[in-house]
Amino acid sequence: MIANDLLVRIAAHANDEHQADLCHTLAARLGLRPRHIVGVRLSNLTSESVEVSWITLDGGHHTTFRFPEPAATPDEVLEQLGRVLTGSLY
Repeated sequence: MIANDLLVRIAAHANDEHQADLCHTLAARLGLRPRHIVGVRLSNLTSESVEVSWITLDGGHHTTFRFPEPAATPDEVLEQLGRVLTGSLY
């Protein structure tokens, strides 16, 4: 089981240090131009899913992405997070 505080730190790090990457990755998944996404926020990261909120020129949006399979380690969380954000489920 992955400690909740570690999952919180992973999401906070992504939000604080990788904002441009999150915007570009989510824009590509949604078929938008990166400049149309003003900001992205990851929250409630678990070993099974992540909540993603983003702001576009049209307003705020929110969804939960479920991982294709539960993560057992922090490395697997990162791998699954990358998969759902890019839309590459395999």
